[in-house]
Amino acid sequence: MPKQQFEIIDYAAPLFVGAAFALIVFLLTFFINFAFIGRTDEVTAFEKLGARYNLRVGPHRVSLVKSAMEKHVDEDGHEY
Repeated sequence: MPKQQFEIIDYAAPLFVGAAFALIVFLLTFFINFAFIGRTDEVTAFEKLGARYNLRVGPHRVSLVKSAMEKHVDEDGHEY
């Protein structure tokens, strides 16, 4: 049986699959943040990440997310 000859696309396939997986996870997270997180819920980590780059990736305004990031809460739930 002769040896297989691989093209460059054969070696790049795992990169394409990894990129497609990352894109699907990002889009699902984006959809879940808007569909299942309400305005009265607390700010999610995904929204905090988006607020660093002034992107709205959830139901809360970017200014609200930034102000929530500035608040510090101790283990008893008290803000300081």
